[in-house]
Amino acid sequence: MSDRDDCLQAEGHHLHVCALKVKEMHAEIEKLYQDPHFVCTNCGAKVHKAENVCAPRSLD
Repeated sequence: MSDRDDCLQAEGHHLHVCALKVKEMHAEIEKLYQDPHFVCTNCGAKVHKAENVCAPRSLD
């Protein structure tokens, strides 16, 4: 998982997939994975919105 120091959007880090996994918020995470358009270049998580990962890159 990504370390917060590698996060390009640190102010919203608490809402990123890697932070939610640490908190074991699995139901919330599943919603973020639906219809992915972005991938995190730190951890590889694929999510619908760029705001939900530390270092987003478009899949489109």
